[in-house]
Amino acid sequence: MGSEKKISDEAVRNATGRGWTDWTRLLDEWGAPRKGHAATARHLAERHGLSPWWSQTVTVRYELDRGLRVEGQRGNRFALSVTRTVGADRARAFDAFLDPKNQSIWFTTTAKADLRIGGRYENADGDTGQFLVIDRPIRVRFTWENPKHCPGTRVTVDFAESGPNRTQVRLTHAKLASADDREKMKQGWSWAMDSYRSYVETGRPITEAEWERRKKERGRASGS
Repeated sequence: MGSEKKISDEAVRNATGRGWTDWTRLLDEWGAPRKGHAATARHLAERHGLSPWWSQTVTVRYELDRGLRVEGQRGNRFALSVTRTVGADRARAFDAFLDPKNQSIWFTTTAKADLRIGGRYENADGDTGQFLVIDRPIRVRFTWENPKHCPGTRVTVDFAESGPNRTQVRLTHAKLASADDREKMKQGWSWAMDSYRSYVETGRPITEAEWERRKKERGRASGS
């Protein structure tokens, strides 16, 4: 989840027969806040015939609108997604992300990786974990066990063609313990994915300091 706010009223109406306001009013009358997430999703499926996906989507959107859930929350855990489109085919985009020699340029230093399912990775920043999925050039999933930054969590990176020599890269970091952890990791991954895109397209990464400086400059420009 995480994209519920981006789904238009027209889209939900075409798919479910009701718009967001209609669903909100219906679930208010049914008493959804008292009954909880699972019961609400089940009610939408059994009473109103929504598919499993739409049952969950309508429930999450309702909870967000009513303040029963914060952005990125999944049950009692949190998740974030950062997406960038890069000018490269999927194989090149995949290898630039995963190969430790490339990672040592755009993300960290002295990256090491045993690139097989069950293999481990590590780098000089203390990031470490185990590969759960390596499906080149489609997806990679790994545990995240940095002892200082959200250990016990999981990262998935998906690569999808988005045009000639264009690849959409979507990174999802899940099982985060709090909204604060989510915001801290989203900041870090936003820089990393910008650095990755710059490296793929120009051969030059972006340092965190440079990224922060550009971010502040953009903020001042938009406020003027």
